[in-house]
This record gives sequence, C-alpha cells and structure tokens, in this order.
Amino acid sequence: MATVVTTQTDALHAYFVRVRPYYREMFNMAHAICGNYELAEYAVQSALLECFRQGSPRSRVGLRESLRAAVRRMAMEQVRLIDDAELTWDGFREDAIDGAQGDSILLIASQEGVDGRRMLMLRYGCGLRAREIARLTKASAAQVTQTLTRFERRVRRRLPPRERARTERHIVRSARAWLEAQTDGVPDSGAVLRSLEAELMENGAPGRKVSRAVFSVLGVLLGILLACLFWLLMVLLVPPQMEDPGEIAVVDYMPETSVAPAAETATPQPFSAVE
Repeated sequence: MATVVTTQTDALHAYFVRVRPYYREMFNMAHAICGNYELAEYAVQSALLECFRQGSPRSRVGLRESLRAAVRRMAMEQVRLIDDAELTWDGFREDAIDGAQGDSILLIASQEGVDGRRMLMLRYGCGLRAREIARLTKASAAQVTQTLTRFERRVRRRLPPRERARTERHIVRSARAWLEAQTDGVPDSGAVLRSLEAELMENGAPGRKVSRAVFSVLGVLLGILLACLFWLLMVLLVPPQMEDPGEIAVVDYMPETSVAPAAETATPQPFSAVE
C-alpha cells in the first residue's frame, strides 16, 4: 500500500511540474468565472486533480487546452452551486501588471467598470458565450453584446488599418496575456500541490473510481447472464405436454355424425307421390 501511494505521489509531482507554467492562468480564469476568490481556489484545484485522474495529454498545447476546459467546467459548476458569493474579482486593468502601459487594449479596458471588464475577460480570456456571460454577471444578453461590440469598436479605431480585420484576435491575445501575467492574489503553487496530495491520499489513486464503476457494471451484467441461463435451464427441464389421440378422434368425429341425419331427412321422395 505504501509503495502504491509513493508511486502516485511521484506521478502527481511529475504532473504538477508540467502544469505549473499554466497554473497562474488557470487560477485567474477560475477567479474571473466564479467572481469569488474561495470558489476559484476550489475550482482550480478540482480541475487540476480531474485532469490528473483522467490522464493529461502529452503535448503542451493539448495539456493547456485540457486544463482550460476543466477549469471552465469546474468554475461554472461552483457558480451554479453557490450563486450569491461575494464578488472579489477586479482585474483586466492597466495598472494590474507592471510595465503594461504599452498595451493599448488593456488601457482601453481599464476605462470600463468592473462589470464591463469582467464581461470582456469572460469573453476574450475565458472563451465563454454571451449567454453564459449574462448568467454569470446577472446582466441581459443584450447588455453583454452591447458591451462587447462597443469595446471592439473602440479597439478597432486604435489599430492600424491593416490589422482592423483581426480586432478580436488582438483582444484575445491581450486578455490571455493578462491571465498569464497576473500574480496578485494567486495562491501559492506549493500549497496547491500539498492540497492535491492530501486529496489523492484520501480518495485514492487515479482510476480507482473508474475501476469501481467498471466492476459494478460487470457485476450487473454477470447477474443478468446468470438469470438468463437459469431461465433457459428451467425451460429445457420442463417435459413437453402430450395430447391424447383418443380425445382428438372423438372431437373430430362428432360433427360428422350430427350432420349426416340432417342431410337424410332433407332428401326429397319423388316416387311416393306417384304411388
């Protein structure tokens, strides 16, 4: 048992070495979606552990996108469970990153209120749709669309003419750069790793829950198979019911004897009239 735990702990450490470069981005995504620090902290840890249990992709791009998808899913789930948490997010501002004064998009975003900046981050940084953003921010879909459209129009006027067709791409790049670089309030990665180790030791190694589910399904299928075999055996053991030939003959004969006399009485007698 100790050997298994040690092996899984080593695997977790190796996994965390791979995800550490994306940890800051993942937490800032969760914080923007949840709006609350504590919910974001729980969501990002759950997402990291889920990816570890399922087996992380080998490529960096695949790993990053898998983490982003898991964070979105877990953070949205936390908001559905607790939708009245205090809003602690106040990001995507020009003074939130040292030396960001050269980012014109971030400068324009800084002129928005906290609700508007959160809408921008949810759309361009987290990749959510307008309907999902409206549910998270408790605004109407029309208000979200209006905020996004107005912001893109302002950014487009600042871009060179040859770059205006790629306005949304520029905004996405700026928003994701903010997610990667923002350090204010991000929990210590070492503490997160210790929490993951504790969770792993409490709930077991990756695949344990999956194995239990598989064995449960196999047990149900085996029970059904045994029931079918028992029914088939009972059918084969029951002797066939033979009918009595004598009874069949009597039933077939009776209609013929009853019809014959009726036919004889109905036969005309022409010669009796002549006599």
